[in-house]
Amino acid sequence: MFRIRAVACVLYLFMLCPFGVQAAFNKNLWPIWEVNNPLSTAVIDHSDWQIVLNRSVMTNEEGINLVDYAHMPPKEHERLKRYIRQLSTIDIDAYNRDEQLAFWINLYNALTVSIVADYYPVGSIEDINISPGLFSIGPWGAKIITINGTPLSLDEIHNRIIRPIWNDPRTHYAINNGSIGAANLSKKAYLGKTIEQQLNEAATEYINSLRGVQVIEGKLIVSKIYEWFSDDFGGTKLDIINHIKYYAREPLKSQLKHVNTIENYMYNWHLNSTVDKS
Repeated sequence: MFRIRAVACVLYLFMLCPFGVQAAFNKNLWPIWEVNNPLSTAVIDHSDWQIVLNRSVMTNEEGINLVDYAHMPPKEHERLKRYIRQLSTIDIDAYNRDEQLAFWINLYNALTVSIVADYYPVGSIEDINISPGLFSIGPWGAKIITINGTPLSLDEIHNRIIRPIWNDPRTHYAINNGSIGAANLSKKAYLGKTIEQQLNEAATEYINSLRGVQVIEGKLIVSKIYEWFSDDFGGTKLDIINHIKYYAREPLKSQLKHVNTIENYMYNWHLNSTVDKS
């Protein structure tokens, strides 16, 4: 049995987030990764990642997907590393845009799980400080994978490839940074042929979760994701609210009818683990 985590409003509202002020959130296109083959019908194999997800990710009573790091067998960790090695051998330039996006999302998420598994037990991914720089936090700045001969960090995958090339706010709901406050680590590997549907489902799930959006006594409190990456959602609070309303379902949809500003932001940096090591 894994520990059930309470989704406490107070915890979310006052959770400090030093990572949020880092320049790493800047979107800065890396042009070499724009190359693609729109005529390609080739498909990338994500089956090993799917097996890891099937065996290691479970959903608690609050709908949060947690990774069972404490009981991940060495053979599963090796399967994960084998999958990452497989992705590192792929010439990603040869694929179409949908296959590429699925590739980068799965790679980011798999690398995150692998890094946490390497350093577990930890209470937060921020504690895995392997990034360069005196005031660095977490693993995001470390060069941990080489694709097409170019060393890459998680920051670069997210902020120099995924965000500027696709310019799609829904990708924020697919990327999982190993924290409770993030969008769920999907139990299904992202696939080029289904990525549109998967992104829509991920957006709907997060926005209608207490991690994404809360309306308390008529006041709107949203994830810090909308503050850190506000430009991706239109740039203004009203743009963010309109984006949220588009994916809102009941009862949130009704709660948002008369909301016209964001009162506060929330985030929970605790590790998305089935066992709380904080």
